[in-house]
Amino acid sequence: MKLDRYLRARTVDECVQYLAEWGKEAALLAGGTDLIPKIKQGKLTVPAVIDLAFIPEFSMVAQDEKGVFLGSMLRLRALQNEERLAGPLAVLRLGAGHVSSMQVRNAATLGGNICNASPAADTVPALLLLDAVARIQGKRGAREAPMELFFTGPGETILQPDELLTGVSIPYTPPRTGAAYRKYAIRGDSDISVIGAGALVTLDAEGRIEMARIALASAGPTPLRMKREEQMLAGKLPDESLLMNVAGACAGSCLPVTDQRATKEYRKEMVRVWTADALKEAVDSARKASSG
Repeated sequence: MKLDRYLRARTVDECVQYLAEWGKEAALLAGGTDLIPKIKQGKLTVPAVIDLAFIPEFSMVAQDEKGVFLGSMLRLRALQNEERLAGPLAVLRLGAGHVSSMQVRNAATLGGNICNASPAADTVPALLLLDAVARIQGKRGAREAPMELFFTGPGETILQPDELLTGVSIPYTPPRTGAAYRKYAIRGDSDISVIGAGALVTLDAEGRIEMARIALASAGPTPLRMKREEQMLAGKLPDESLLMNVAGACAGSCLPVTDQRATKEYRKEMVRVWTADALKEAVDSARKASSG
């Protein structure tokens, strides 16, 4: 493999300067688990590669009274083991643990998993469930965007050519909240998901659903938040019939495709099954949090 230009950014400002100069002709190198194979196989040709590994703040984890900040260069193996992501926030650790093999997770990064914008990305449903906010830096300064607005299509995001993702902010969840994520893949975690389904549920003092979020992977052109179906749960007791009906509604309204892993019909059925399971697990977790 030969690169025309290798650029080592040591500060955020230096990286932004490189991006402003090279624009779409530059590729950002994070873990390289996706980028390097594409370059080696001739699927991608870029005049310049900008290495992010030498910017210290990109690998940081910070916690305050509002929530947790995760730098975009945080390795997925470190994310999987991050104890500050506790309670419902641990659903992100679970998602990170479903990404490929341990060897890949040792190199792959949170920012890379997000910015590849794969509909099958395993960390993204958890970020959608947790109402995460993307922190973005470019030549016009810093900005933030809700994670649910970050993706515009397969492999496409809201990032401009001179912008990069510096990290994500995750607010703490309310009391009596539980979360779950389920992934199904033909060869286990080493394979891309056939379907992924996540749920987050907050119960009120009477045990009714105060808030619910549902997120799907591999069920549309981008990772999906099922907002209409979430509203079907609001204010109701989470019995099995309700959860199954909502899971069925998610299967009816998602937009999967047929590819080498599964037909769209099979994916819809797996959405129904996996969403029901994720909802049940999230409700059980919320009940345990309520009694604890």
